[in-house]
Amino acid sequence: APWDMILCIHNFPNRIAGLRFEWAWQNPKISVRLKMYDWQKKKTENGVQFQIRVLERMLNVPPWNKLPLTIQWLRSEYKIPLVPPLHMPIALGPIEEPSEIGDTVTSRETNCTLCHTTVSEDNNIYCVHNQCTFHLICLANKWVSKTDILPVSGTCPKCSTPQLWGEMVRFRNRLSKSKSDIPSQHWSDQLSQK
Repeated sequence: APWDMILCIHNFPNRIAGLRFEWAWQNPKISVRLKMYDWQKKKTENGVQFQIRVLERMLNVPPWNKLPLTIQWLRSEYKIPLVPPLHMPIALGPIEEPSEIGDTVTSRETNCTLCHTTVSEDNNIYCVHNQCTFHLICLANKWVSKTDILPVSGTCPKCSTPQLWGEMVRFRNRLSKSKSDIPSQHWSDQLSQK
């Protein structure tokens, strides 16, 4: 083949976000989020090194620096040092499909650990390690900073395990997909109902 795929950025919240990211990566000189930076290719850079420099900047500016993205190097021989935000893991090897979860939440609590009221199936979120139960909005409000709309990470208030918000939402979404293919209300709709 004339080229090899060496890197993949995945876990975007939806296809539109992924396409917008791809467009900005291909057009950094005219992207609203990136055009203020100097995008001249250095004499010492090859094309791949330049694209990785653009990628590193993109991953560290809004809105992309808040997304729960995964940087997946597909070919180790091309791996270039990259410094993404701390909540974005760097993986090596082929992309694997998430395993089927089914009903793996074994001990579902019916009350929110934070407000101690009943949690319904359509507004719940679980700690991915110990399955502690919360209202989605209770945990989001506890973890979100004053300058952000969505949380990035936090510590489970019950089991004290560090958690990434994106992982918890993906876990929640896979659980609900295993029960029904029809989504009820999107979790982000609840954020405006404060």
